[in-house]
Amino acid sequence: LRTAAMPDAPPVRLSEEGRTATWNPALTRASQVVLRVRGAGGALEERRSVNSGRARVREGEAIEGVVPAE
Repeated sequence: LRTAAMPDAPPVRLSEEGRTATWNPALTRASQVVLRVRGAGGALEERRSVNSGRARVREGEAIEGVVPAE
């Protein structure tokens, strides 16, 4: 597993392929997080998700970061 480091982001563990991210939801007080997802075509997209501590994206996509939603 690799670790993603971003400013203001909780420590996130990414799976080898980057499709699954896990983090401690208590480290962010936000009820939602923003996932930074790289699509199959290479475009970067931001998606909101509930701060549950786990996220997964579709085949061919990869999570590049998780930040608290403002």
